[in-house]
Formats: sequence, C-alpha cells, structure tokens
Amino acid sequence: MKNSFIFCVILLISLLGGCDSARTDEDLSLVEKEDERGFYPYCTKVLDYYYAPGQHAYLAKFPDFVNGDSCTQSILLGGWGGFVVLSFDHDVLNNDGKDVIIYCGSSVQPEPGIVYMMPDENKNGLADETWYEIKGSEYDYSKKNYQLTYYAPKEADGNVLWRDNEGYSGELTNSTMWWWNNDDDSITFRGTLLPEAYYNSGDADGEYWKVKSDLFRYGYAENGQRGRDAIAEDYSKELRGNIFDISDVVDELGNPVELKTIRFVKIQTGVFQRAGWLGEISTEINGIGDLNLLR
Repeated sequence: MKNSFIFCVILLISLLGGCDSARTDEDLSLVEKEDERGFYPYCTKVLDYYYAPGQHAYLAKFPDFVNGDSCTQSILLGGWGGFVVLSFDHDVLNNDGKDVIIYCGSSVQPEPGIVYMMPDENKNGLADETWYEIKGSEYDYSKKNYQLTYYAPKEADGNVLWRDNEGYSGELTNSTMWWWNNDDDSITFRGTLLPEAYYNSGDADGEYWKVKSDLFRYGYAENGQRGRDAIAEDYSKELRGNIFDISDVVDELGNPVELKTIRFVKIQTGVFQRAGWLGEISTEINGIGDLNLLR
C-alpha cells in the first residue's frame, strides 16, 4: 500500500513493494545455513501462491525458489485474500518459546497478514491436511470464514469488481491494471477478515493515514513499527521479522491445538481496505525461518 512515486524509488533499490531489501549473507552473519542434521533453516519450496488484486500486480509472480534458494526474495500478496504457502524441508519443532519467524523489513507501516500453520503427519510433503490459525490480538474481533470474489475488468478501462458472502459488493476504483492472472475471469478467496487497520488523521490540507495504535499488537505477518505509535510485541528488530509460537495456533472453533511440529506456513493478506492515496492494504514478506535452527 505504497503510492506510485514512493514505490518506484524503492523498486530502483530492491524490487521490493513492502519490505526492506532481501536478506543477504552479511545480514545473517549470526546464522548458520544448515544445522548439524543438514536441515535448511529457511523455507525451500513454494507450494501455492495467488496475488489478489492490487497496485503491484505487474510485479507479482509465482515465487521461484530453486537450487536451495532460502526463500529470501520479496513475496507480494496483494489485497485481501492474496496468499502464499511455504514449506520447510523438515518438521519444525514446537519447543519452548518462539519457533518460526516471518521476515519483513522495519521501514514499512504494518500491513497485517494472517498466519496459518500445518503439520505433515502423513509425511507426503504436501499441504493437504488441516490449517491452524495463529491466534493474533484481533482474533476475537475478526470475521471467520469470510469469502470474497473478485471479478476481472470487462473492458480495457474497466475496474475490478467484488462481492462477498455477506451480500456486500463494490468496485475497486482505478484498478484497471490490478488483475494478476489473465486466465481467470474471477477468483474467490476464503479466510479470516481483520478489522480495518488505518484511519485518516489528516485535515483539509491533506490525508495522513496512521495505524490504530491499539490494533495488531501481536500474531500477524508484516507487522512492524514505523508509522505506528507502538511496536508490535512479537516484532524482532534484530531479525527484522515477526516471531511466532506454534503453541498459539487454534482450530476453526478457536480451540487451542497441541502440535508437536509443523511443516507448512501460509500467509494471507488479512485486511480489506483502501487507505486513500496509499492504496490497498497488501501484505508483503521476505520468507520464513525455523528459529530452532537460527538460535
């Protein structure tokens, strides 16, 4: 959710729409690439990806991680519903304390993404079991099982239309170029809908969009500090990411679930909002890591 001018400047530096530039070996000088068992501490595979309509659609692409790439490139998710499913090459242990980090730079205002985790109990390497949601600070104030369908522009200068499962519908203004996959005439996303994140504290002289300081205290991806009155409780300045405890997952009814391990992580844009000239709220990450191997 950056304006075009700011985004173009950032693009020249790092091809990055929402996070600091991709991590380098120097940035991770305190981290070993592999542990003694040969496991890689970062995700090694992208299992699924879809960019929801947003202003950076022309940059979005299926993340391509090959030859042991550590999933450190920027992943753009777009507006509400956009998601990515990432896999480790091993089971991440649910130890005491935090277990998983989702990387993002600190030079952005928060654009919260819902985080889901899944074990690989059938050992087939596929994310085909049950997703469990990290219970973030706004869990009790969010809408579960929300469903939103976007419709591709019908004309060359048309806009993206949308309709949800609550009977509401609308049009994303100035969204002619926001459609990502031209093979689809429509796309439906399902998931948790978070409260609107930003409010306009400006005046007649101009807009000034800020995050509500009492929201998103913990439990979300791309949830940093700049532009906020307070830093997220689970944001690590040292590692430049949000850190999560597997023990914080819940089932579809909100009941705690005891998982010994997880193998897959899904991140999905959680806010459906246009914040004036800033654009849509669109989660962007720089990959994930197993904190048990990074300590």
